[in-house]
Amino acid sequence: MVETISESAPSGRLGGAFAVAEQSAFRLLSRARLIAMGLIVLYIGAQFPSLIGVYWVGLVAVIGLAGWLHYRARQRYPDREWITLAFFAFDAAVLVVALIPGNPFINDPWPVQANLRFHSFPFFFVFLCLTALTYSPRLVIWMGAFIATAWGIGNFLVFRLPESRSLLDYSLQFSGPTGADKLAFTLHPHYFSLAQPIQDIFIVLVAAAILATAVWRTKRLVERQVVTTQERANLARYFSPGMVEELAGTDTPLGAVRSQNVAVLFADIIGFTTLSEKLPPESVIDLLRDFHGRMAREVFAHDGTVDKYIGDAIMATFGTPHAGKRDATNALACARAMLTSVDRWNQERAGGGQPPIDIGIGLHYGAAVMGDIGDERRLEYAVIGDTVNVAARLESHTREVKAPLVVSDEAVEAVRSEDGDGDPLNGLRKGQAASVKGRVGKVPVWTLASGDGPVMP
Repeated sequence: MVETISESAPSGRLGGAFAVAEQSAFRLLSRARLIAMGLIVLYIGAQFPSLIGVYWVGLVAVIGLAGWLHYRARQRYPDREWITLAFFAFDAAVLVVALIPGNPFINDPWPVQANLRFHSFPFFFVFLCLTALTYSPRLVIWMGAFIATAWGIGNFLVFRLPESRSLLDYSLQFSGPTGADKLAFTLHPHYFSLAQPIQDIFIVLVAAAILATAVWRTKRLVERQVVTTQERANLARYFSPGMVEELAGTDTPLGAVRSQNVAVLFADIIGFTTLSEKLPPESVIDLLRDFHGRMAREVFAHDGTVDKYIGDAIMATFGTPHAGKRDATNALACARAMLTSVDRWNQERAGGGQPPIDIGIGLHYGAAVMGDIGDERRLEYAVIGDTVNVAARLESHTREVKAPLVVSDEAVEAVRSEDGDGDPLNGLRKGQAASVKGRVGKVPVWTLASGDGPVMP
């Protein structure tokens, strides 16, 4: 199992994932915007069932169209954030122009200063909240800044109108004002409250900061969840589903170096080199993927671990990272299941006019050393030792004895000592001892289909 350590790799994968998510978020933003605009239209239609309401409905339609154009533009130019900023600025400007001057269809319009007393500013918060759907804290802050700027400019222009009156004028007109004087002054149609826009701007900036923080926090939580999902997916490439759940729920590192008994299985395609020479490169890769996929499924189904793929071979271990009570039995059952899977595969290949695939499997049981090897940039959780070497040699020995499965005597004894169901050793025959390179003496073996000696009871 190989793990490449890179600080930039996770952020790069997440960055790409969030780039896709942010692009789809603009579609969600466009739909949510249309829904929000529709609700506002219903509200306005109920409140102003006349020509007065037509103006507001038309304004909402313009804003809805702008949202659709925004989505289409980001679809075409997904990397140009300035498009979003331009549309956000347009939204803020349109709302200010619509809310401050008032409805032009009113027969007897009120002074523009009086329009500001209707507390229409909360409509801005609808657009600020919609911005959160972009998954971008930065865009939320920008929207808050656009709203504050547009609202500030609009109110400043109203304040600068010659007829506007504010508390600054009040302090100049009255030296000893009474409560009645102050009330009459503030109720004047041209009275402009300086405190109100300042409060609005302050509140929207605070709200934007809080909302941006919430979006940032949510994004971080999603990032951690994505990392966890990726880690589980990586584990699932090597371990059975039950083992994945166990490993995901523990803080114990896999890399602790230790020695324990394991069952090691090697399986590969016989005559793969000759076969691959007759196939185009794409077919060779498809063949390997199909073979590895079928073999890995059997490994996982028998609580094994895929240690590595070596060309057309697969190495699997049983009893890693934790030893079990049926490791040798599971390994032998997996080997039988692999052969059955290849038989089914050959039936499918025969139907397509393809040649059959023959495989050889070697199985050994014994002590092995396991732990992380490599450096800080690239680590491999490895199972090494004489047991691995013997299993690999037994797989090669299948060609000599012309049997698809060769099992060491140690593995057979381990199966016998385990509490297995049925007769897991059925069909195995005692074969001639195999010579193993790097080992003194021969290894007693058993075969599934051929070899001298009695059938195992």
